[in-house]
Amino acid sequence: MTKTEANEISKSGVTVGQIKNMLKRAYDDRFVDERKSKVNPVMSVSVTFNIFWRAYKNKDDKEKIEGFDQLGARNALWEFGDYWEGFRPVKKINVKYSDDYHHEPAINIYEDK
Repeated sequence: MTKTEANEISKSGVTVGQIKNMLKRAYDDRFVDERKSKVNPVMSVSVTFNIFWRAYKNKDDKEKIEGFDQLGARNALWEFGDYWEGFRPVKKINVKYSDDYHHEPAINIYEDK
């Protein structure tokens, strides 16, 4: 998941339970390992997992993450977003027009009556 997607999701009203479920799925899938973290490249993925798990494990699952806590949710989503099952923002599609187009010469405004 990209940082932008994670940011949009975290602002949309994420609950602690959703973050916990995402972290559980990542742990069960053995995603937590020695690879370098996206959130903080001086740490491994397992270190970031430990930080996020300890931050959320004792909180109520129904608690909505708001305010300053959205930064932590964004970072958790950014790192483990492949295991997110909640709302995902719709990607904007850039329309590319083909090289084929209709052309007519401009009307001569002085001779058009």
